Amino acid sequence: MPLGIFNAKLTDTFLYVSRAPDFTPQTFTIKNTGTADLTDSEINALVRQLNAAGTREILILDSYFKGTTRAYDWPDNVHITSSRGQDFLSEYPDSLRLFELESSNGNYRSFSLEQRDQTVLSLLPKNVGNAENQGPYERYFNFAIRPNLLPNITAQQALDGDIIRSLVADKIVFIQVSPSKRYERFYVADSLDQDYLTYVEMQALALETVVHDLDLKTIPLPLTAAGLLCAYFAAFFLLQLFNTNGILLFEGSLLVVSLLLSYLLFVGFQLVFPFGEFFLTQLAALLQFLMSERRREAKILSSRTAKLQSRLNQRMLPGSFLQTEDPWKNLHVFIDQHLHMRRSILLDRVADDHRLVAIHSLNCTVDDIEERRRDYQRTPYSEAIRKQRPLRIENKHYFKDTTADEIEYIVPLMFAGDVLGFWALTVEPEESWNEAVFEQNLISFSRELSELLYHRSKFIEWNTRENRFLRKVVNLNYAVNEHRQLDSAIELLERRLGLLQNVFSRNSSALVLYNLFGQVLTSNRKMDAIANQLDLKFFTMSAHDLLVHLTGEKSAKIKKLMLQITLHHRTVEWRISSPKLESDYILRVLPIERQHERGDKTSPFLLAGILFEFVDVHSVQQIVEGKRELHRYYFDMLEADFKAIRKATKQLSEAPDQNKLEHIDTIHSILDKTAKLSGTVERMLDLHEHSNEVFPVNPVHLISTSLRKQSNAIEQKAIELNLNWPEIPALAMVAVEQLKQLVDAMLMLLVKDCESTDGEIAISMNSCSYDDQCRRVEIQFSNKGYGVPQERLDSLHQLSNVELFSERNELFTVLYLSRQITDWGAELTVETHLGEGFQLTLRLPTFEADIHESERPAQ
Repeated sequence: MPLGIFNAKLTDTFLYVSRAPDFTPQTFTIKNTGTADLTDSEINALVRQLNAAGTREILILDSYFKGTTRAYDWPDNVHITSSRGQDFLSEYPDSLRLFELESSNGNYRSFSLEQRDQTVLSLLPKNVGNAENQGPYERYFNFAIRPNLLPNITAQQALDGDIIRSLVADKIVFIQVSPSKRYERFYVADSLDQDYLTYVEMQALALETVVHDLDLKTIPLPLTAAGLLCAYFAAFFLLQLFNTNGILLFEGSLLVVSLLLSYLLFVGFQLVFPFGEFFLTQLAALLQFLMSERRREAKILSSRTAKLQSRLNQRMLPGSFLQTEDPWKNLHVFIDQHLHMRRSILLDRVADDHRLVAIHSLNCTVDDIEERRRDYQRTPYSEAIRKQRPLRIENKHYFKDTTADEIEYIVPLMFAGDVLGFWALTVEPEESWNEAVFEQNLISFSRELSELLYHRSKFIEWNTRENRFLRKVVNLNYAVNEHRQLDSAIELLERRLGLLQNVFSRNSSALVLYNLFGQVLTSNRKMDAIANQLDLKFFTMSAHDLLVHLTGEKSAKIKKLMLQITLHHRTVEWRISSPKLESDYILRVLPIERQHERGDKTSPFLLAGILFEFVDVHSVQQIVEGKRELHRYYFDMLEADFKAIRKATKQLSEAPDQNKLEHIDTIHSILDKTAKLSGTVERMLDLHEHSNEVFPVNPVHLISTSLRKQSNAIEQKAIELNLNWPEIPALAMVAVEQLKQLVDAMLMLLVKDCESTDGEIAISMNSCSYDDQCRRVEIQFSNKGYGVPQERLDSLHQLSNVELFSERNELFTVLYLSRQITDWGAELTVETHLGEGFQLTLRLPTFEADIHESERPAQ
């Protein structure tokens, strides 16, 4: 085990890269390189020469096939030995026994003796080799003692008198009687230069290893087992401290350190470190850790997924349209909210067939269908597919018991050239019903529904394919239910968070949330816009600093108010107004309380943060201002009527009797006009509750507000403003939001088109007559700028509303909005000349209470 195949190969590598140890050889080998055994006389001659040279011990390896006899009277330092084992010992009881060579995995790596007596060890002092007199003796070769470093000569050289005294004096000499080719080949470490050694070389190498105490040492097996067990548990617990990259770095560093330690122990102490066993131990610890982590993560994943899904279900988050079991009901509900249908039925196409099946109905049942042929290759379905638009059924009824006023339609649901189903419906038109508009709405709805159903069908097809058992097994994704459940829960959570974030971003108020330590947690786009207008870097400002900057209050007062907000949960409000802001705001600072059941139990505070809410009061001011303008107009008209009545009354008292009736008729007409004015004003005030209604407003206020929005750009380009309008302008009957968008686009166009050095914008206003019935407010906008060629402007007039709307350009926006304002009687003309700028003339219908409704333009 200590020198298993892995450790042995690693030891061979260490031997190859390490230098040979410094030692003085204690052995000398005489090899028989001839073809026949040495004769007795040759052996005797060699013995005499060696003894004469001062050899300490002579070991004669007998013939490989026959015993070597003691032919002469040799001294006591001459010993007969052999490689034939027990047979030789029985033949020569007094002979010495050599080391037994043992192989491992094909290579000879160790040698052993059962006891010290009558062995080659008996020739050595008892303190050499640390061998006991009794018991087995085993050592490992240290092949750092290269075999080619051991001195040796051939037998023929020795017989020729080439024995050098200094090489054999006080040495143990091996005499090989038989030729080398008769002995077994002994394969040793792969890293050595020669592939194999002879038997006598192996014995000399073993003896040198013992004499110089250079044998490889191994850690005792009990100590090795205990160490590996400790390393296993240490690695198992230490791996829990790291992430994936940390685990790889830890294991790699540990193996590199252990490899370096193995080399140092081998070079310094000839100690074999069980690197192979250590590596397997670390691998087992890593695998065990990964498996335990997988079980723990699966348990945590299942628990968290269950909790997350439970919380989402408690919030009643609606499921995805793709995953819902019955999308048709949702589609019908959605359609019914927008179209006034009498009856409606949705039909689905049977998979891989041209038949249809009714799957959902609204305000009727499937039995109400009179048309029994559910084959879309036949009429009326084929006719609807051919036209690819809603088909009005006139000659034959599709539904039973239809009324005379009921109109029937068949609408194909198609996407990417594929028929997904059909939509059959009826409608009872009202007086204002427009057939072309209704059919266009059906086309729009059918396109949207078809795309939804197409993507849902593809999703179901993909989901069915992925959930097949064999596909799961082949793709190794059979046991990923926990991950899919978590993905589903996270998707639902992301939908909810995304929806909440969109609500937060599109909130009409500017919002910024601070934590209790005065750090910004989040803000929406409107707050970012306010910060840019005021040149505020609120991300680097604390809540205290922001309040001091916005309100102008002293720091001590703000600190007291912050204490009231955080500890007493008060809400504080300030009015914020600045020439840099496009509107006026009410700043509300309110505490955000922590949810106790889900909050951080270690937090010493009951609050989660402080919310700054900038409430735009411009819309409220606009409503109030609009009503004030209407009231002012009303009272001005009343004052004029009262003056007229006083004048008529005075004239009545002075007029002759024949003219009194005329003056009385005048007074009555004035009173009728006043009553009509009161009713009209009251109706207008009620209509102002709805933002999409046409309402009388002061156009000067709209223009002033829009100029305020463009103030930064006007200042940067040093544009000169020339404003000319009456002190009390007439009220215009407008759709406020549309007019605001148009004026903003017009001024933005003029500002961007102005020259950077000599720019000028002129705005003038006056009233003009219109067909001698209705008066108009005419507003002219012009600038000194670059303009565009007239041909370019004419080409833009030819574009459709969709093309104009899709372009993010001020001129496109102006032209698009100019077409929308005609619905309520306004008119815009655009003129331009290259190098002269733009001239825009806006005509708005005025509010005249005494004009009959039939005389007003369409609204």
